[in-house]
Amino acid sequence: MPFVMKGINITLCIALLGLISGILLCPVLNFSLLIEFIVFLSCFFSFLSLHFIFKRKHIYSVFTAFAAFLLFVSIGVLLVTLSDPLLKESHYNKTLAFDQPQTILLEIDEKLKPGFYDSKYVARVLQIQNKPATGKLIVNIEKDSAKPASDLRVGQYILTKTAAQKIAPPRNPFQFDYKAYLEQRGIFAAITVSKQELLQLPNKRNSPQSFADHLRSSLNAKLDRFTMHPDNRAVLNALVLGQRQELSTDLQNDYANAGVIHILAVSGLHVGILMLIVQFLLKPLGNYRRSRILKTLIVLLGIWGFALITGFSPSVLRAATMFTFIQAGFFFNQRKAGFNALIASAFVLLAIRPRLLFEVGFQLSYAAVFAILWLYPKFEKLGLPRNKLLQYYWKIILVSLAAQIGVLPLSLFYFHQFPGVFLIANCVVLPFLGFILIYGLILLIAAALNLLPKFAVDCYDLILTWLNTFIKGLASLDVFLIENIYFSLPLVILSYLLIFSAENFSRRFSFKNISLLLLVLISFPVTLCLTEFAQRQPKFYILHQYQTSLFSYQNEQLEFTYYTESDREPPQQLLNQFKTHQQVAAAQAAKLKHFYHIKEQTIFRIDSSAVFDISKLEPDFIVLTQSPKVNLDRVTERYPNAVYIADGSNYKSYVARWEATCTKKKIPFHNTYEKGFYKIE
Repeated sequence: MPFVMKGINITLCIALLGLISGILLCPVLNFSLLIEFIVFLSCFFSFLSLHFIFKRKHIYSVFTAFAAFLLFVSIGVLLVTLSDPLLKESHYNKTLAFDQPQTILLEIDEKLKPGFYDSKYVARVLQIQNKPATGKLIVNIEKDSAKPASDLRVGQYILTKTAAQKIAPPRNPFQFDYKAYLEQRGIFAAITVSKQELLQLPNKRNSPQSFADHLRSSLNAKLDRFTMHPDNRAVLNALVLGQRQELSTDLQNDYANAGVIHILAVSGLHVGILMLIVQFLLKPLGNYRRSRILKTLIVLLGIWGFALITGFSPSVLRAATMFTFIQAGFFFNQRKAGFNALIASAFVLLAIRPRLLFEVGFQLSYAAVFAILWLYPKFEKLGLPRNKLLQYYWKIILVSLAAQIGVLPLSLFYFHQFPGVFLIANCVVLPFLGFILIYGLILLIAAALNLLPKFAVDCYDLILTWLNTFIKGLASLDVFLIENIYFSLPLVILSYLLIFSAENFSRRFSFKNISLLLLVLISFPVTLCLTEFAQRQPKFYILHQYQTSLFSYQNEQLEFTYYTESDREPPQQLLNQFKTHQQVAAAQAAKLKHFYHIKEQTIFRIDSSAVFDISKLEPDFIVLTQSPKVNLDRVTERYPNAVYIADGSNYKSYVARWEATCTKKKIPFHNTYEKGFYKIE
């Protein structure tokens, strides 16, 4: 029987905390599957033994709780390992010859936001060279203005003969690690093909996802008869159908800078609004047991029907699972139904897909919902206006504030910016979001039944125009957008400790609570000082820039110098990333030199002049730039102990030849095209 304290299921808490700990520990432990299974069995039998021993004595033991925690830690470790697609012998990573053309049979699994030059999809590998294979990869289909590629559908089978490439790591420091992001989703390679190299097969696999994709395409085809602004059409698809591929970069940036990007990503907010609206419409059924059963079934049908329409995207699945548990809690009149539902849904989702824990969307959504459930009732107790309209808006402000407090540390850590107008944007947008969402659903249903009048589309188009104009106006207020905020992982942990200790102190004034709060506050400057001390170590970077060379050096005073060719300027985004992550005190530009020194290490740059034979020179690193016409055999004979680095200013054919020479002689070689930047400390 679960242990319950203040309405919250403690057993569920122990299980979830153990599972999360196991998921986090798995990459660190790096045990074999056999050892993990043995540890799991040991924890399982230990827990059973302690449970039956103390159950006979009718007492609750801390030892039993700790044994349960360790059991779920072992389960978390085991689940992460078992979820690794590379464990399968049939995975393409073990059978595919990379960079060599091979015949590959694929099934389209998901449509991604298209690039400027290509359409992008996630596809499942079915066969390689007529042999069964498994795994997911990215499919890039080159755009051809003369012969535009037809839009591929989810479930579509395609056949192509092409060479697969491994996903490249970040080319420069502090860039978004697209490779790690894809690997968390089980994607390890990509192919790029033209329309002529692609054969669409007539057969197609039927699945809920393919049905949803076909339904969305049919609905959009019905709407094609009406005129809508492209941005408004994109917002409709994002809000109601969960498809953000058509959103322009400028529009997404406007919503992000205004602090309301969450309304374009169908998630808990949309599912929660839908659930509340359906519950409101079903109020006349009363609160009898049979009516409660009927209402619960209708609400769940609405939630999962909406999830189906949106193609069971990860964010909607998370929200649908969470609100299913919440609705079940309401049905059983369970106290703290929201918290227990949050814990149970997180446990179920992580048990099914352990790597969800590392996804930013998962972390942000659960942090926001937890903060709303925890902080909103406390804010509400401070008082509400008597006027119903003011009360409605005040509640929206409190909900937005609670959610923002919950996600702020994570948002600063991942995005390094803070939209100062988020409260204004949410107070205006959220009251009407339910109306816009339901209006959009009705619009699509009417279009499907061929009952959609033109004036209804025109009205909706006008509403979305007002919405986008308002968001664009707020986003243009740059003075309220704070960017390039330095925020490390220790600061994230301290921020959440500060929130918890401050709430604890506000609830009960005591020496213990004020001591905890002061300790956390003191930890902030201490952490910043320690971080700054660690960052004061000199660092030299050979960065990757196409057709040019770019070096950077940071000294002990946190002064940042970037070295470029005389007529080149480094990308501003790259400089901002250094300022954001390295607490740069000052930045200056300088022309490329041939020699650099860092901690008694010498870096020698060989450029197009091809001068390399310098007496008494013994460099630790040699950087080849601007495609020098040198015989690398002679260079390596002259400097056999150096590490050789080739940057993006060189011809790829030269780099390949140099790499072959160094490999033959067993000399370290770094190619920034393939491996990204090189760091010297």
